[in-house]
Amino acid sequence: MACLFTKTLRSSLLASTARSAPIVQATFLPPFSPLARHASSSSSSFGLRAPPPEAHPLSYKDGAIPYRTVQLVDPTSNHLLDPQSLRSILSTYDQSTHSLVLVNVDKEIPIVKLINKVEERKKERESEEKAKLKKRMSIEEKEVQISWQSASGDLLHKLQLAKSLLEKGDRVQIVFANRKRGESIPDSKKQEIISMFHDELEGSVGKKWKDDDKQKGLWVLYYNPLEVTRNQVQNKVKEQESNKKLEKQQKKEERRRKEEERRAKAEARAKAEAEASGAV
Repeated sequence: MACLFTKTLRSSLLASTARSAPIVQATFLPPFSPLARHASSSSSSFGLRAPPPEAHPLSYKDGAIPYRTVQLVDPTSNHLLDPQSLRSILSTYDQSTHSLVLVNVDKEIPIVKLINKVEERKKERESEEKAKLKKRMSIEEKEVQISWQSASGDLLHKLQLAKSLLEKGDRVQIVFANRKRGESIPDSKKQEIISMFHDELEGSVGKKWKDDDKQKGLWVLYYNPLEVTRNQVQNKVKEQESNKKLEKQQKKEERRRKEEERRAKAEARAKAEAEASGAV
């Protein structure tokens, strides 16, 4: 009997709590005090914050923001406005053109900011374009592999390849190594080959940026392109990007002009039809 009474009492208390909780949430908000901060960590019914969301807090936008009370960054002054309900802010802007985002959840009251979607997308595109330009202008590292046993024609071909890469503004590693089961090459011959590459590359198209790496049968040369070459390459890349932007703007302007012409013709046709109808 006692067990039955306990279960009945427990069910009544749970039902009472469930019915009253929404009324408390909607009607009574706690004052902004340390006590409120403490309460928010233990109960979302009486605090300013909901339980920590599973996703990153700053990923929530608009009505999905899990906080009832927030502070808005004034779009004009960039200063914080007084705390207000999230619902009161959501009704003040067009969600097709703007978005409310969380920018800080570490304060006592979460901070939100209104973002213009068009301007934000424009900033993203500019950032992407800058990243692409930076990548194109960055120095690339290429490797030219040569065997000590190469014939003179092959050596000249590899030398021209290294020169062309440096002229393009790339950093070049020239790796000399023994061919498998190849004949032994005397050190004097190796030095002669190295000197040929050095005489053709150093100062004319490239400059060593690191000491040679010599171990066993390997010998590696490290060359950077000349500074003047790098500047020329970067200027060329900038010019290409500028021309692309100009071409894009011209196409956009051409589309706008054609659209205006089409609209003007449609209006003139409608006007002529209206006049003809009136004359009849």
